[in-house]
Amino acid sequence: MKSRQMSLLVAMVAMVVFAYSAVAGAEEGYPLRAKFPKVKYMTTEELNLGYKKTIIVDVRSKIEYDVIHISKAVHVPVSTANFTKDLAAVRAADGPDPIAFYCNGHTCAKSYEAVEQAVAAGFKNVYAYDAGIYDWVKAYPDRGVLMGSSPVSQNKLISKEAFSKRMIKYADFKAKAEGSGAMVIDIREPFQRKTVPPLPTVRNIPSDRFAELLKKGEFKGKQLLVFDAVGKQVQWIQYYLDMYGYADYYFLAEGVDGAM
Repeated sequence: MKSRQMSLLVAMVAMVVFAYSAVAGAEEGYPLRAKFPKVKYMTTEELNLGYKKTIIVDVRSKIEYDVIHISKAVHVPVSTANFTKDLAAVRAADGPDPIAFYCNGHTCAKSYEAVEQAVAAGFKNVYAYDAGIYDWVKAYPDRGVLMGSSPVSQNKLISKEAFSKRMIKYADFKAKAEGSGAMVIDIREPFQRKTVPPLPTVRNIPSDRFAELLKKGEFKGKQLLVFDAVGKQVQWIQYYLDMYGYADYYFLAEGVDGAM
């Protein structure tokens, strides 16, 4: 009898451990879920199953949306003061169709923040699609848009390695800036320009405007040295540089905030 009870106890403990491991495994790779425990989320599979009915909202910046987005997504940046007002133009707060907010993926907080703001404003049936844009286009390239084209060609997605190769430390960045034919571009927004690095020939061109100028071939023949605040926004500029045939360019590793 005792042997049977012990076997049952061992089995129960094993089941608890398995269940805990399953939950931990489900959360693994999504470090922000613990920080936003009240935010409901959709998985990639769930969003795909409900794709036609779900209102999909891209809450990132304009340049991020312009580079790559889910095909049917509407663009409502969460960083604007009018976020919930703009959202109300997309769906009524008590509307029946679910809303899924997304940003750049597992470590991007914007989708969670969008849910929190929406809930605080009275919106129902809202979720974070926290797997993000890259998981989506890898799973469903025919339901994504990259640089205006769909389906998303996987070989046109810029890898972390290709991006990292263009990153250089401040000393090297400064040395190149002092060379002939170099042009330094600050793509930060005006409110971000609290620290101005002592570099020659700096032009302040916000990222959206800079992307438009790259399309027009404005800087052909120049060595372009581009920096932002923390070294993340430049990744979207790289798509424009590569698409429009710019080969001689570098980014400041960690941006101005990390380098100065």
